[in-house]
Formats: sequence, C-alpha cells, structure tokens
Amino acid sequence: MRTSADSPSNVWAIVPVKRLSRAKQRLSPVLSRRERAELVRTMLHEVLATLRATPELVDIVVVTGDPLLANLATQFEVQVVDDVMETGINAAVQQGLRTLDALSPSVLVVPADVPFATVSDLQAVISELSRYPMVLAPALSDGGTNALAMRHPNLIAPSFGAGSFIRHQALARDAGIGCGIVRTEGLGRDIDGPNDLLPWIGSKEITLTAALLAEFDVTGRLGTAALPVSKRRM
Repeated sequence: MRTSADSPSNVWAIVPVKRLSRAKQRLSPVLSRRERAELVRTMLHEVLATLRATPELVDIVVVTGDPLLANLATQFEVQVVDDVMETGINAAVQQGLRTLDALSPSVLVVPADVPFATVSDLQAVISELSRYPMVLAPALSDGGTNALAMRHPNLIAPSFGAGSFIRHQALARDAGIGCGIVRTEGLGRDIDGPNDLLPWIGSKEITLTAALLAEFDVTGRLGTAALPVSKRRM
C-alpha cells in the first residue's frame, strides 16, 4: 500500500448510504417503497463498481446501517462501517473519516446516489488533489456536493445537503485551505427528487440505473416521451 498522504495516489473512498426503508422518500410521489429500495441498491452497485474500477483508489469504506446494503458492499470487497446512530449523511461520513484518521490517507467522499459518475470523473477529482488540499464536485440541480476530496481526513467537517457546495467552500476559506472545483456532467447528476428520474442518455453506454428507471416506466409516470434504453442486466 502506498503511504504518501499528500499524494493523490493514496486515496480512500467513503460512501455513506441510508437504510433502505428511509432512503429517497422524496421520490415517493413517483416510486413505491419497493421501487425506491431497488433504485438505491442499483445506484450503490453502480457507484461501487465505478469506484472499484478507479485505479487511483487504495480502498473503499461504505457506511450504512442497512444489513442488505452492507451485504451488497461486501461483494465488492470493501470495508463496511456500521452506521449505528443513523443520524444523517454528515454523521455517517464522520464515522468513515474517523475510521481512516489513523491511516491519514487522502479521502474521496462520494454519495451513493451518483450512478452516472464515470471513472474519468473521479480521476479528475483525484488529480486536482495534487494542486489543492481540498476538491469539490458540485451537484447540478440543488447546489449540493457530489464529491468531496481532501488530502487528510480531518481538514474540514463535512456539510453535505442542499446548498452544501457553497458551505464547503466557506469552510475551506475559514480554514485557510485552497479548494479546487471539478465540474462534470456525470458526477454532477444525482437522483434525489422526481425531476432527477429521467433516464440518463448523455453517455454512450446505458447504465443499470437508467435501465431500471425505464423498467419502472418513469418517463410515462412523469408524462414525458419515452427514451430508448437497453435491457437491464446485473
């Protein structure tokens, strides 16, 4: 294992993910509870597959209180931290950061609802760590943060959620930390509300998540024209 904490070659990823019964409740006007659970599982599958395919990452930590999602995570040979308190994404991220603090690696925090992110998107964020101690990738829709990278786990306290892109920048300024910004279409898109559910057709390869949403006939439910999606497979 490489141990230079200031190098983007020594990066661990942290993925916080809510319990299935509590996840994506804002999607309830469009998706049933069972469908929301399947969507969360599929998105986590895609995010972990993309992280595993990113060669710059040393390892991955998934923080969740859900045994089914923990089981899925172990299939990717990641470390699982039990989200005992389950008090929100920022507390979950802090648990992951504390797990890594003794190792003092660089860290990349990625939410579990960015299934359209690509390896090149993540590499762009990691690459910026060679120039800045902290790097952000903003969400396109709500001013949130879809990736937070830091050279050390304790540079700032995470503040994910709506409007967090500005908050994270302010935290960096207050701490005197240089902050880089990476904007990409895939990493910028998350699935949070009904307007985020349209199948993603901006990439050459159809994703599992887009195919699942097509199976759910999300375009029909939202009253939009159907988009071609190949048959889902996992």
